[in-house]
Amino acid sequence: MLHLLLLLLLTTISTSFYLPSPSFLPSTSLFSSSPDLSTTVSKCESKITSLLSPTSLKVTGADDDPNGSHIFIECVSEKFEGLNSLKRQQLVYKAIWEEMGGDGGEGIVHAVDGMKLSSPSE
Repeated sequence: MLHLLLLLLLTTISTSFYLPSPSFLPSTSLFSSSPDLSTTVSKCESKITSLLSPTSLKVTGADDDPNGSHIFIECVSEKFEGLNSLKRQQLVYKAIWEEMGGDGGEGIVHAVDGMKLSSPSE
């Protein structure tokens, strides 16, 4: 964490005073290129579909997120029948766990900004 703060400080100083980039610091994904939003959405849709077999699914990227790492999920699935909202959310997070960086996954999703989850009878 300290090396990230140092990198940020040195990068800020180098851009403010036109100093050369600090090439001696280890590379970090903090400044790496952003994931493709369509790929992020399609990967999440695929994982949710595999686990929940939804009758309706819509995963969208946040409009104000240029990195494509924030998503909103709307899902209707029979597997939500009789479950409270927490249990439903846990099922969705289980489906996209690798995309959120769990178990050494890619971590292409930084946050789920919202979920609208329901069963077909609702």
